[in-house]
Amino acid sequence: MLSLRNIAIALALLWLLALAQNAFYWQYLPERVATHFNASGKPDGWMSRDAATLTMLGLQTLMPLLFLALGFAMYRIPSSMINIPHREFWLHPDRRDASIQFIARSTAAFSLGLSLFFLGINHLTFRANSNDQILEPVGFWILMASFLAFTSVWVFWLLARFRIPTIKTR
Repeated sequence: MLSLRNIAIALALLWLLALAQNAFYWQYLPERVATHFNASGKPDGWMSRDAATLTMLGLQTLMPLLFLALGFAMYRIPSSMINIPHREFWLHPDRRDASIQFIARSTAAFSLGLSLFFLGINHLTFRANSNDQILEPVGFWILMASFLAFTSVWVFWLLARFRIPTIKTR
């Protein structure tokens, strides 16, 4: 698994990509940007070009940073405030450091998936605003299904890691 430092570096690179993406897209967006779409992909919410770009860049910055910061904060959170299966077992002093390290890294790793999801949403929104203002439903559902699959695997991975180990008897 990646270290927190490597995850932070990867997240910084994705943020630079998001910054470049928003700077590039801004010049091609109309003054009135569709920012919300109904189930059939038709726009039903708009913002100015500047507000839409700043909002998306804000989401692309703050949401992944929230999970990265939570990963780093895990080392300082009291055990009583950490909600994991079989907490008493996994946060016992003999296992606490390894468990906290795993939680911190996996929470920070989630920020990478979130960052990629926002890059994709931003791209689909740009495409919708640069052509006929219809959000591509296939692209959206592929992106959404991918993110939900990633999230499901992430949750399963956490639950599997914090199950009670079976004790082998001889």
